[in-house]
Amino acid sequence: MKKTLLYGLSAVLTLTTILGSLPVHAAIDAKINFETGIPKAFVAGDNSTLTPSTKHFKDGQQSMLWSWTAPSTLQYNDFGQLMRSFRVKKAGIMLWIYNPRAVDADLHFAFETPTGETPYYFDFHLDFTGWRACWIKYGDMPGDHSSQQISRMVISTPEGVTSGELFLDRLTFAETKLHDQITPDQQIPNNNCNLKRSLWHWARLWEWEQYTYDEPLHELTPEEKQELDLVKSRITSIVEANMSSANYINGTIIPRALKTFAAAGIHRTDDGGIIGAPLLSNDECNRSKGELRLDDIENMLNAFALNSYINNDPKYEDDFFLVMDHAIDQGFAFGHGNGTNHHYGYNVRKIYDAMWLMRDRIAQRGKTDEYVRVLAYWSGLSETRKPYVYGRDELLDSWHTLLMPKLISALMLPTEAEQLRAMKGLSRWLSGSLDFTPGTIGGIKVDGTTFHHGGLYPAYSTGAFAAIGYYCKAVRGTEFNLTEQGRKCFKLALMTMANYTNLRDWGIGIAGRHPLNKNGRIPDADVNAFGYLAALGDLTGSGKTVDPELAGAYLRLKGTDKELNSLFKKEGIETGPTPSGFFVYNYGALGIHRRADWMVTLKAFNTDVWGSEIYTRDNRYGRYQSYGTAPIIGSGNPVTAFDSGFKQEGWDWNRVPGATTIHLPWAELNSPLPGTLMERNPNRFSGASSLEGQNGILVLHLTEGNRKNFTPGATAYKTVFCFDNRMVFLGSGIDNNNTSYPTETTLFQLNMEDRGEALEVDGQIYDTFPLQLSKSGERVVISDTKGNFYVVKDVAVLNIAKQEQSSPNDKTHAMQTGDFASAWIDHGRAPKQAGYEYVVYIQPSNKEINRLLKKDEYEVLRKDNAAHVVKDLQTGITGYVCFEEYRGDGLLREVTDQTIVMERTTPEGEVVMSVCTPDLGITEKSYTTRQESQPIEKQLLLSGTWELTAPAAGVELTPEADATRLKVTCRHGQPVEFHLKKK
Repeated sequence: MKKTLLYGLSAVLTLTTILGSLPVHAAIDAKINFETGIPKAFVAGDNSTLTPSTKHFKDGQQSMLWSWTAPSTLQYNDFGQLMRSFRVKKAGIMLWIYNPRAVDADLHFAFETPTGETPYYFDFHLDFTGWRACWIKYGDMPGDHSSQQISRMVISTPEGVTSGELFLDRLTFAETKLHDQITPDQQIPNNNCNLKRSLWHWARLWEWEQYTYDEPLHELTPEEKQELDLVKSRITSIVEANMSSANYINGTIIPRALKTFAAAGIHRTDDGGIIGAPLLSNDECNRSKGELRLDDIENMLNAFALNSYINNDPKYEDDFFLVMDHAIDQGFAFGHGNGTNHHYGYNVRKIYDAMWLMRDRIAQRGKTDEYVRVLAYWSGLSETRKPYVYGRDELLDSWHTLLMPKLISALMLPTEAEQLRAMKGLSRWLSGSLDFTPGTIGGIKVDGTTFHHGGLYPAYSTGAFAAIGYYCKAVRGTEFNLTEQGRKCFKLALMTMANYTNLRDWGIGIAGRHPLNKNGRIPDADVNAFGYLAALGDLTGSGKTVDPELAGAYLRLKGTDKELNSLFKKEGIETGPTPSGFFVYNYGALGIHRRADWMVTLKAFNTDVWGSEIYTRDNRYGRYQSYGTAPIIGSGNPVTAFDSGFKQEGWDWNRVPGATTIHLPWAELNSPLPGTLMERNPNRFSGASSLEGQNGILVLHLTEGNRKNFTPGATAYKTVFCFDNRMVFLGSGIDNNNTSYPTETTLFQLNMEDRGEALEVDGQIYDTFPLQLSKSGERVVISDTKGNFYVVKDVAVLNIAKQEQSSPNDKTHAMQTGDFASAWIDHGRAPKQAGYEYVVYIQPSNKEINRLLKKDEYEVLRKDNAAHVVKDLQTGITGYVCFEEYRGDGLLREVTDQTIVMERTTPEGEVVMSVCTPDLGITEKSYTTRQESQPIEKQLLLSGTWELTAPAAGVELTPEADATRLKVTCRHGQPVEFHLKKK
């Protein structure tokens, strides 16, 4: 025993050295441990003993062994400790229990008052071997909760069991709130009874385990067996394709894993047990104490499997099984919740790849049943025994981290009959999950946007799309294919992503908590998903065996799968066109305007759409990402956001192109909350609309919230009217009481890789560096460094700069430096009803430049806090943004408030019109909601008598004297478009 203790202590000290430099989450250290013996507060009842033990431990090197003959009790009598804990709202007990022998019985915990009442109690099921977490809040325990005067905890031996022993460790009577995502499991199935929302999908494994299949097992036909074998071979190719290079595997992955393995001291004991560094959840793990997390298990299993598979070397195969057995013994086991298991999917994906590569070795050692039971449980495969349940939240996490584990688990089940049934269930569940989801919960929306954390989130969509793509690749040509409806929904999501990215990059407005970094683009694996879905079959009616739109998008985005490339060449698929037009995505208060090789991301926020996601260590200065922003991505070969001038080093977080902001010092721009902030705008009327899918409008009615270092009540009425390569920016009602810092509207801020990059200001070229100019006047014309021109009207102060800038990193706060060209309108401090007007010409030709220097190609018909109205002279389109009820004397005489109208008259005298409110019609305001978008009626009064040229859903016309009243029903933030002709 002494040798074991010394071995373990050395291992933990070494593991501390290796893991100490890795990212550390706030650990939950036990308040009570047993390293120096049994504390006096523990009292063994009759027929039982308490002794320190090094045989099993979860904290340090010793646990407390309770040996008993029934009936008996174990008491904890520290009245002060219990009282301090019970005074804290949502506190509870945290404990780990090791059971050497599974019994179908319950350990009973009772919390007693000095007079013997038991207002709190719970049972802990003992049908397991190994370590299990026992976390539960007092408020979630049964009992009448009539008193918090708790003087002792009494643990009673299980009924019907004559004797036994249990090891207890890592005991805490919490003096802070316990985790909200405590996970119900086999030991305490009704734990966390307040966890009513299915947001915390990680915590539902035991709930899903109670599901049963509605299809009986049957003997496979030869065709079914052949299909299973085909899918298995494709999984192998997918796993192989995602392997690192042999050099990296042998030079980095395996040596790193061996260091972790040696430091963890995992080994089998003489009595057949297993011992080593404790395995804990990310929340509880303390790396400085040498403890392990699931990603450490993942790295070791992956490395040892890769050595066996690519090197054909059995050297570490025993270690592979040792690590997996240790993980199961430590609680990575069937039915266990690990205290809290939230986000565990991001730490186990390679475990499943490793198990797939080693499946024959696993079978040879008779471990298939044991291991697959664990794998299937943690993959959530049991959820797919039933069809997808409508309204289930946070699908992107599940697709991204657990879809491939589900697929692998299904095909590692012990019999082929079980595999076939599981694959049918998985196909049905996945197809259902791809259907449109309601409200703001996760999944695909009717406009094609994909939601996570209650909002449009491309950075979470990637990864999820890749996993679905791998599924498509694996099941092509089998009965496990996605349904046609599932394929159509997935196609819409993919093509929507293609619309809001250029080539693969998206704008800062939809960057979530990942601004200006590598997470702002589509990776290869997700581009390949376009091709894998295309290969499942045509959805266009073209008659081809593949979908030409998806395949064309795959080719345009430079997909990397050689097999797909050959297939599409054989099918005669050509590279798809670059998206062009104006795309409305009001589930994200987003408009995308694009032509040729450029794209503008127009972003607002409202009561249902958050403006940015800020975390403790991410995007700390990202407050302004959706303040009416309009960055242009259109430079580089191929086009990238970086080559278009968007680079973090030195970026002034106050100056996002298009935004109207208060220019704050870094300390005040830093998020006022230490944790997560996903700020919403209290105004509903913010978002986009379009006409004929080609031109459109963004509107932002901004009121800043009441938070520390915000300016409560600061307002702005902002619009962007987009016509071909012209964008008219209007602002009115810019008003706040911040006398300390200036309010600005940014035209552009672009990184300069070369200080000689030139700007043009009123016909004069400036290629010197640095540069500081201030201009004013009725008409100031400037260009940026990317060939875009800006005409600013009636401006008092327009600042133009080329300068070296320093700004903090969004994660670390470390100062970074870069060279930037910028231009901004200075509205001064505490402006009162200020405004602006400027037009941007995107990459104009010389002919267009000559025209814009001489005259405007648009007319501003109105610009106040009730309405912004602009007529474009080239297209003939007039756009109306009605913040309040609108009255006019032209075609539109009346319009309901909070409405966007666009119209043009054709040469034949017909009127093409669209009506939209970006308001989703969701009345429940919460982090996420399942409430469906509700219809919203808008009314317009048109001069003259009109009729529809063809029936239009949601449009009703009623004649009124010399006018026509229109009732238009809007939903999902989508424009309703129709044609009118004179009666």
